[in-house]
Amino acid sequence: MNRPVAFHLAPLVLASLTAVALGQTYTKTADGMHIVATSPAKAVVPATTPAKPGDGSPVIIFNNLSEYKYATYFCCEATTIQGPDAQQGGPGAIWRAIPITPRANLTLTEIEAPFFTLSGTPSIAVWLAADSAGIPGATIFGPIDVDTLPGFFGCCTLTTVTFPNVPLTKGAHYWIVVGTDANSMNSMDGWNSNTIDMRPHPAAIYATVNGQWLAHSDVLPAIRVLGQ
Repeated sequence: MNRPVAFHLAPLVLASLTAVALGQTYTKTADGMHIVATSPAKAVVPATTPAKPGDGSPVIIFNNLSEYKYATYFCCEATTIQGPDAQQGGPGAIWRAIPITPRANLTLTEIEAPFFTLSGTPSIAVWLAADSAGIPGATIFGPIDVDTLPGFFGCCTLTTVTFPNVPLTKGAHYWIVVGTDANSMNSMDGWNSNTIDMRPHPAAIYATVNGQWLAHSDVLPAIRVLGQ
């Protein structure tokens, strides 16, 4: 049986790059896995009101978005999502995944997360995967193409990805995967970090240089997963 491999990021050797929007700049780790803004966004967009469980309201399956209006997520640090032909990225594709485990039998209806595009086509792909020994396995639903991404770092807009009531079983392990597909081959994007929990948590990463999903621990990107 294949065992998940612990993934360790390389030392943070940063190289300055010029952003394509708003004259902002950012730095990127030498391994291409993380992006950090060196000048903040000038435009501030109010965050959406966080959903709360209750009568007629969506059920929160997972959430690490802050309820603070101007700190819904970390504006200036993100993990990299990119296609194999991204011009400014490292070698090959980079995808990310976070695990979820519902506490009841539910249906997945949507996720809300802060994504942005640095270069290439403003597009990513999101899908739900089964668990396979601690890493993403077979695709359950998707990929869903998302092509409404904003530009360079800002706060606090959220991108909504809608799922058509995909069944989830209580106690089962699933993965929300954010990557690329045929519509985002040259896209280089970011997924902003959360602001409420700086501890490392289980996650998974796929990089072409490794050619497989790898289990690792990291500060998770910001996301809210909703169901019914």
